[in-house]
Amino acid sequence: MSGWHRLCYSLGVVPKEVNNHSIGIDLSVRKKHVNPVFSRRLISCRFKLITSFRVFAPFFLSLFLIACGSGASTSAPNPKIPPSQPKQPSVVSEIQIAPSEATLLVGGNQPFAATVLDEAGQAVMGVEISWKIADPTVGRVSSDGSVEGLKEGTTTLTAFIGEVTSNPATLNVVLPSPFPPVASIDLTGPSQPLFVGNQVQFVATAEDADGKRIPGVTFTWTSSAPEVISINPRGSATALAAGSATVTATAENGINNSTVVMVSADNIAPTARITTTATSGIAPLTVTFDAAGSSDPDGSILSYTWTFGDGSPSAQGAVINHTYESTGEFTATLEVADDRGALGRTSVTITANSPSPPPPPGAGWRRSGVNGDLFGVHFVSVSEGWAVGIDEVIAHTTDGGATWVLQKNLVFNGSPSPSAARIDFYDVFFTNARTGWAVGWPEAIFKTTDGGATWVEQHLHRVYWGDRNGDGTWDQQDWCTTWNSADQYCSKKVGVYLRKVGFADSRHGWTVGRFGYIFKTNDGGATWQAIPQNSTVRPLPAPCFYPAGHSQAGQPRPEVVSFNPHLFTLDVISPNEVWIGGGSEGDEPCDTGWLRMIGHTTDGGQTWRFLYEAENGGQLEGNGRLFDIKFSRNADGSAGPIGWAVGGNGTARSNALQTADGGQTWRQVRSASNFSNAYYGLAFLSPSDIWMAGWGGLILHSGDGGASWRQQTSGTSSQLRRVFFFDQNNGWIAGQGQVFRTVSGGN
Repeated sequence: MSGWHRLCYSLGVVPKEVNNHSIGIDLSVRKKHVNPVFSRRLISCRFKLITSFRVFAPFFLSLFLIACGSGASTSAPNPKIPPSQPKQPSVVSEIQIAPSEATLLVGGNQPFAATVLDEAGQAVMGVEISWKIADPTVGRVSSDGSVEGLKEGTTTLTAFIGEVTSNPATLNVVLPSPFPPVASIDLTGPSQPLFVGNQVQFVATAEDADGKRIPGVTFTWTSSAPEVISINPRGSATALAAGSATVTATAENGINNSTVVMVSADNIAPTARITTTATSGIAPLTVTFDAAGSSDPDGSILSYTWTFGDGSPSAQGAVINHTYESTGEFTATLEVADDRGALGRTSVTITANSPSPPPPPGAGWRRSGVNGDLFGVHFVSVSEGWAVGIDEVIAHTTDGGATWVLQKNLVFNGSPSPSAARIDFYDVFFTNARTGWAVGWPEAIFKTTDGGATWVEQHLHRVYWGDRNGDGTWDQQDWCTTWNSADQYCSKKVGVYLRKVGFADSRHGWTVGRFGYIFKTNDGGATWQAIPQNSTVRPLPAPCFYPAGHSQAGQPRPEVVSFNPHLFTLDVISPNEVWIGGGSEGDEPCDTGWLRMIGHTTDGGQTWRFLYEAENGGQLEGNGRLFDIKFSRNADGSAGPIGWAVGGNGTARSNALQTADGGQTWRQVRSASNFSNAYYGLAFLSPSDIWMAGWGGLILHSGDGGASWRQQTSGTSSQLRRVFFFDQNNGWIAGQGQVFRTVSGGN
């Protein structure tokens, strides 16, 4: 390497002829049989593109382009990329490792692959990355991310480029011992066509009949077409020629898994074009969508996939008729795929109007396009947000809530949810436009790192998906405590609902739920730690002994005792400082003191200070339970002195509490506590602007810090849940039936 080349690399600039496409792809195949026709939409799996690209800046590129473009290179040959689509520089924003946890034997070897993303969340290709192992006495990592087990122990592995470092992967090195036979194999492979010259690292993981990983298994790797893709004994493959090949990993007992990989000579995508019979009209509006004009310069178009922007299922075909039943603006999208697996995409906006002119934008609160029994809502900008609800509803909008698309790709780490008892989501929280969490029942936590395109299970309590009561059959008695036979609907499910989730940053998060359950994570959700439930950690406001054999509320996990009231809300100030709120139901045997409660920790949950109902000698006035709590923030991000907590007794009485001394004392705000409906949600932009929403369509707003209040018109008598305001004008409420939206602060 010449001196100029070394200077270029030290400045983060890649010489123009150095374009080493060495990538690893994470395609977790859970089934033993894969559809041989290659299509990203036809392979039932989850996948990540894992690449490496050295970070460089346009400024340094302009200064050193000539110098860095000369000299010899020892990199692999460039893959073929047509002149019409030159490779553009990308800035590395995030690195992800797969697998996130691995177990190997002493003397064994485990390959890891890295996903490198730019600021837009797109995978980038290019320069090698660096690897670091925390304890080099436990394992030794090579430059290609392969780890050799040295001695028994546990350590972590990270990948980095400059100052950008991945989350750590956990590495467990164990001594050889007898293991059960291999029952299945998880196989990672490419999620899109490769180009001639690309290199791919395949990773196989053996599992026993219970789905547990088996370390130390030796695999035999084969390619059905070695002239297209060659693969060595370690699973490292090279794309040699255009075509397709089936790559297979076989364990010593003959169990195997395969995936079909396409190799292209270039990456020219087909062109998608849409013509319609109408782009606007009165709802219900029927539109004929025609893909006439779509073309493919390098092959034939094999599929036409339409999504309509109104939450309805996608459809296949060149010409499609679709009816928009509800009013609003909807983004219809056509995606065409050719015989090489390349994709082309285009969209058109369809407006379905009301029979009479709609109210002008900004007129109070308006229903906003997504149906469902919704509980949680969160926005990362004025235009992009998510709402979640019962029966696995996760809805996404990129136009401020005018239209919503359901996100249905849940990736389970075990058995998927049965159709009769699907996941219920109660809250959603995003740290940026790509990374977020959704929580709910049964004690469920899911994470996305691609803006919701996929949601991956991090924690799930599956006991209610089996014959829990031991009667020999699985029915609603195993997971439902209050069943409506007439409507075939469960109004109260057994066990823990996680009601609220919040993060201080991308790694430190908390979630709370029924029966006092609190979980926290310090690694972005890779692991979740339960905060102990005992009277030492949570002091008792009043003594209580749970009656033997008492079955009130039908909740066997756990019994309701005096130190685990139901938790509905939290406000995460920092990784260690958190406020929580909730309360027990009035008919529970150990509700004394806990009908209304607020908890506070400043040491990550090791110790707590609790406030409880004034009726039993506590500090919290009013009535009912507390369903939401929020604090103001100082300039440095710490909790400010002003805080609000709201709740009440459903359709009987509201309750609003305020603190002006950082939560040391609380007072009931009478002017906001005299309504016959309780509050469920709270938005608190500043000490001046407060919104509250709850039962019976109740919405209340104060613009003077609570000195005066004005009731806002919601247009519904249904229950309104979580409230989210991005600024003083743009706000959303997740409700019983739809999302409600305002662009005028509710006025």
